[in-house]
Amino acid sequence: MKKIILQRRFLISSISSAAVIAIAAIAIITALPSSALAQQNPAPSTVNCNASSTWVSNPSLPGDVQNTDNCSFQQYMWQAMLYLVQPVATGSKVLQFETFMPSYGIFVDPGKTPTPWGKVPKPTYCKGPSTLKQNLKQNYVFSNLTLQAGVGQPLIDKSLNRVFYGVAVNKPSYDFITGCGLYQAQCSLSLAPDLVDPVGYKVVDIPALYPNLEFPTGAMQLKTAWKILTADELAGKTFYSTKGSVQAPDKNCMENVDLGLVGMHIVSKTPTQPEFIWGTFEHRNNAPYCSTTGAKPPLGGNWTFYNPNCTGGNCTPNHYAEGKATQVCTMHPWGDPTIGTMPNNLNCSSTPPPGYICDPDTQKFVIQPSTANLQALDLSVQKMLAALPAGDANKLWANYSLVGNVWTAKGTLPPSMQVQVGSLSGANNSMETYVQNGVSNIQNPYNCFSCHNQDGKSRGQSLSEAIKVQLPPAGLSHIFNLLNLKTKGCSTGVLPSNAMCAANGGPKK
Repeated sequence: MKKIILQRRFLISSISSAAVIAIAAIAIITALPSSALAQQNPAPSTVNCNASSTWVSNPSLPGDVQNTDNCSFQQYMWQAMLYLVQPVATGSKVLQFETFMPSYGIFVDPGKTPTPWGKVPKPTYCKGPSTLKQNLKQNYVFSNLTLQAGVGQPLIDKSLNRVFYGVAVNKPSYDFITGCGLYQAQCSLSLAPDLVDPVGYKVVDIPALYPNLEFPTGAMQLKTAWKILTADELAGKTFYSTKGSVQAPDKNCMENVDLGLVGMHIVSKTPTQPEFIWGTFEHRNNAPYCSTTGAKPPLGGNWTFYNPNCTGGNCTPNHYAEGKATQVCTMHPWGDPTIGTMPNNLNCSSTPPPGYICDPDTQKFVIQPSTANLQALDLSVQKMLAALPAGDANKLWANYSLVGNVWTAKGTLPPSMQVQVGSLSGANNSMETYVQNGVSNIQNPYNCFSCHNQDGKSRGQSLSEAIKVQLPPAGLSHIFNLLNLKTKGCSTGVLPSNAMCAANGGPKK
């Protein structure tokens, strides 16, 4: 079984009028003029959603969203991002997010225990002579993950290199996974809907035994996307860059490279949002909008994943071809399902139109506030960072945009479409390139909750035959798809009985 992060998503039914009213109560804002939506750079807006200079002068990780309005959720995510990219100490080159424990430090080989928190794990997936010649550092990236969410296909850059992905968690997440034994396959395989239980493999039936099992408040998980930088890209200094070792499927071992950050998912559980808040950032030069592929890159230079001079049969946007560079474009800017390319050439003028996203109340109270606030805050963050003194490292982060953010009204679970708020078609063009309109390009809206929705499978059945069961809230995270299936644990058929598990829906002591 290949270790990949999958983000399968499913078609969700239309919303009821009662649900629309419930969502409408939490966010009301004026509509953004349609002319502004087509801009690669946001146009000036009258919407009042602003950044705070304290996010860089006195950075802190917000404990929760301050208010229930849409702007507050966007501000929460930007504040979190700018905290995570601060040095851990004055003069340090290690950033806060680089202290998170990577997945390979948790889901270890049989007979081994997870890397202790605060230590830097050494990956074990390299079986040949390593080319790594330097000491391990906390901000050194290792990755052999190249397959994208939903389709299991890689993103290929212009140099014909794959984009590499990393998954990491903060200490509350780490303590929960390790304390409950969930790093072992027999303990947590029922939380991994994309992995098939091996025949005769006895696993803990978590949905039945612990229906309330959940990550603790304050848990955060990150997924990062990295490209191998060319000499010109490295010299251009528009990317956050780091040294790394990566292993492509056709390589026997790791290669030392310079990596540039092209995307980041931030997933955060707060006291009022147990479903997690799902935000995603992109480098602003990744790709143009599909509707305006002739636009110039906002940071100058060239698009990272789009070649305007592409000719021949391999130029179809967002289409994977083995050994060919992927032509990427953004199908739904700002995660707005009403703009961009809908499946089957439908739009809100079609007869009949796509029901949910074309409903006037859905547009007014759910979709338009998200688009307007994302754009307004993006401009405000850029302005705030541009005003910093020359040489301030924070100026680099103006090269990234929060392009999608989704949560549920009042933290409702399960996160069905009827309660979703924010970027209903939110997707990262470096991580969900091929599923921006859903698997097989037939679904819209389509976002993180289309996959992270507590849908599980019955133990011991194949994916095609599985009877769906509802996972506990811990199943919202698909980090368990990285389990090493050879690991044992939980031989008694239950999770460990300890304070960590007991406090988060596990067995009581």
